[in-house]
Amino acid sequence: MSIQQGFIASCLSRAVVEALSKTLGVERKLLEEAFETGRLKVSKPPSKSMGDYSIALHYAFKTAGVKQGDWPALAGRIIEYLNSSSFRDECFISSVEFANGYLNFHIDFTRFSRRVIEAILTGEVEGRVRSVGGGRMVVVEHTSANPVHPLHVGSGRNSVIGDTFARILSKLGFNVNRRYYVNDMGRQVAFLVYGVSILREKGVKPPSDFKPDHWYGIVYALTNLVIEERGLLRKLKSAEAEFWASLSTLLSDQAVRSILPESVVHSLQGVLGKKAFNKDTVKLVREVEDVLKGFEQALSSNESYKSLKAKAESYLKLAGEYAKTQRLIRRLAIQAPEAYTAISSSIVDPEKALAEIRGLMKKCEEEDPAVLALFHEVSKSVIDGFRETLAKLNISFDEFDWESSREILSGAHEAVRELESKPFARREEGALLVDLDAAAEHSAFVRDLFHPDKPGKFIIERSDGTTLYVTRDIAYTIYKFRKTGAEVVYNVIASEQAREQKQVKAVLYLLGYEKEAENLFHFVYELVRLKGLRMSGRRGLYYTLDELVKDYYTVVSKIYYETGRVKGGEALSGEEASRVLEDLAVANARALLLSVEPFKVLTFDPGRLEEALYGSTILYSYVRLQSILRKLKGVEPLENLREIRAGALGLSWDGYEPSEVEEELIDLLADYERVLVSSYRDLKPNRVLEYALALSNTVNKFYESHRVMGEQRSEARAFREALVVAALTVMRELVDVLGFPHVRKI
Repeated sequence: MSIQQGFIASCLSRAVVEALSKTLGVERKLLEEAFETGRLKVSKPPSKSMGDYSIALHYAFKTAGVKQGDWPALAGRIIEYLNSSSFRDECFISSVEFANGYLNFHIDFTRFSRRVIEAILTGEVEGRVRSVGGGRMVVVEHTSANPVHPLHVGSGRNSVIGDTFARILSKLGFNVNRRYYVNDMGRQVAFLVYGVSILREKGVKPPSDFKPDHWYGIVYALTNLVIEERGLLRKLKSAEAEFWASLSTLLSDQAVRSILPESVVHSLQGVLGKKAFNKDTVKLVREVEDVLKGFEQALSSNESYKSLKAKAESYLKLAGEYAKTQRLIRRLAIQAPEAYTAISSSIVDPEKALAEIRGLMKKCEEEDPAVLALFHEVSKSVIDGFRETLAKLNISFDEFDWESSREILSGAHEAVRELESKPFARREEGALLVDLDAAAEHSAFVRDLFHPDKPGKFIIERSDGTTLYVTRDIAYTIYKFRKTGAEVVYNVIASEQAREQKQVKAVLYLLGYEKEAENLFHFVYELVRLKGLRMSGRRGLYYTLDELVKDYYTVVSKIYYETGRVKGGEALSGEEASRVLEDLAVANARALLLSVEPFKVLTFDPGRLEEALYGSTILYSYVRLQSILRKLKGVEPLENLREIRAGALGLSWDGYEPSEVEEELIDLLADYERVLVSSYRDLKPNRVLEYALALSNTVNKFYESHRVMGEQRSEARAFREALVVAALTVMRELVDVLGFPHVRKI
């Protein structure tokens, strides 16, 4: 059977890759890929007498072209290599044998267990882990959602990934600076500011019972939708006129009249005559389609018919969009009737509204004091709502950087001035264009950055002198390096901005910021898809982070109160129970958003959250370990863990042979360091969650099958006590890295 991740499995796979590459001459990369894809794998033999772990060599021998009759001789060379290598000690191998195509490994779990437990309890593991970062400064910029509506689960995934990655870096000894870039002067914020200006003019104030980011989300969506609805209405009237004109042309076309029966012509004339009546045009268009349905083939080559068909399709499509927009507006109007009345009565001409929004953007960048202050004020109100949401999820920042700040704006204009003198930049119709295709001809960095795609061209300053988001992002990147003295900057940004992030790196390099460009990393993550909902901020359609936590609270509360307590836990009541349920909701929300590799789409059904209680699973095991030590020591384990660890180091368990479950638990504990480092190096913080779940499940198996306090054998009791202390030490680190609350009782 396959085994879970663990230290020994990882060590043996590395050992066998080394041995096979040396003895068979198979390329290391090919062997590593074979382990990654499962063609080579570490498994458990059917019987422990055969060994503790096995690796089938069939694939390796076949790849190397080894005949089956030569397998035993080559296996002997592989075993000889393993016995003489450092892997024998590193992987705690006591012996290795070959049988029926398998390498069977026997592990010295007694020595392995002591080494793992002592390394954890003495702090040796913690010291090695912290040495990875060595105090080096790094910046992690994450979330940075536009301040126009509440954080939804898409931006929330960014927050959890970014915060967890920052926590991993901190555990590894990096000096981590967490930053949020507030885009308070972009087009989306301009739409919101325009809507807010209307409400203030009409005397409409935010309701006291609304969270600010949720209220402004309604204003933003209403402003967008009303402008869209007005524009669609104009297009709809134009499309209607074109349809009727096309129908008139069809009826006057003699070629058509020669094909259509007189009764059909009269029917079409009757529909045309209704255009001046108070009738539903959509129904009339469909009536025309129904009348002509039987003559499609005969009329298929007629230009008048083809034109009418195209006009009908265009009108019906616009009518559908218009009806959908009206439904969305009605939904928001019910939530905020005063805001709807004010905005809908003020926006009559959509083009005029859009021109005024563009004017606001221009004044903002020109640093008009009144406009800039309004943009900042509105954005700050939304950001305050974000802070409240994120605080519940144990997410905070060292700094909020404002796009409208003098440092960023002046830096953007400085970048434009520097770029204007470069050979790959030129003015076209007043706008400054950066030609990265031309730059790539002379720069391997730019060429390789975009390979196999072409780097392309992009505008960095409009003809009216205003800069773009990418321009200000270049300035902000320089600012982050200068302000913090960071060696590395990580930007946790969705995959849809991958090209823009490459443009930033390329321009930095071409401006002479070569070190900064090489140490700027786009931490890519994919979006969130929900069953039954396609999220859109400008349409007011989203499942918010606040809702996710509340819905998880409902789920865990139902479980708690249906059973009287969480299964196997300690009964709680009143405020204590509410706090624990809130903590479980937070842990489950964070775990869900971290549960898939960042570069893969996360898909889930908000109506089935009870199927994704990963946070509860981990905290439940965490509490179980504390409960054992609380009974053993009579003190709160988390507050006294240092002393408990010191005491466990003095325990003696000489001669005790761990059980299979205890071996599994030790193996997982030994893997903590590797998991943490690989999560950082591969930009996959989800591995920490996967590891914590595997460890939790093994802790539960141990708890249910092994006694500690009631164990009569002194060496077994001593070993298990030390094992529980070591497990709690690692679990506490994991709970911290995952950003979960440190729950003591459930």
